[in-house]
Amino acid sequence: MKFRQTLVKATVGTCALYTFFDIVGHPAQVVGSSMYPTLHGEDARWFKRDFVWLSTWSLYKCSPGTILTFISPRDPSSTYIKRITAVEGQIVRPERLQQLFTEIPKGHYWMEGDNPVNRNDSNVFGPVSSSLVKGRATHIIWPPNRWQRL
Repeated sequence: MKFRQTLVKATVGTCALYTFFDIVGHPAQVVGSSMYPTLHGEDARWFKRDFVWLSTWSLYKCSPGTILTFISPRDPSSTYIKRITAVEGQIVRPERLQQLFTEIPKGHYWMEGDNPVNRNDSNVFGPVSSSLVKGRATHIIWPPNRWQRL
């Protein structure tokens, strides 16, 4: 009987935690150097990388400067973290695409990494649909000496 009660409590607790993560947000580790110097994720040691708080609560107010995570438009198994540099209706001049100018379609963002040397962003794959967005980076939560609001 005690095992059953423990199992029920563990199940309810797990469901509550997953619901919290889906509705409010969750921590995530930054991997790669595309957002350097804003975010540090290039070190091979996990404890030397930045961890950010990803809010899933405030995805409706995204403007240039906002840092988002999203599913890669080219590889659904990859998730990227980039900064919005343009929103729907704005016109951009892509650095790597062959077009001279691109108008951002409705429901899309132009996403770029902060590191111009090492980035895989909208200059490579074009505008990103807002339906691919998974979270908004609001704070650096690890390491303690880098705690800050983004």
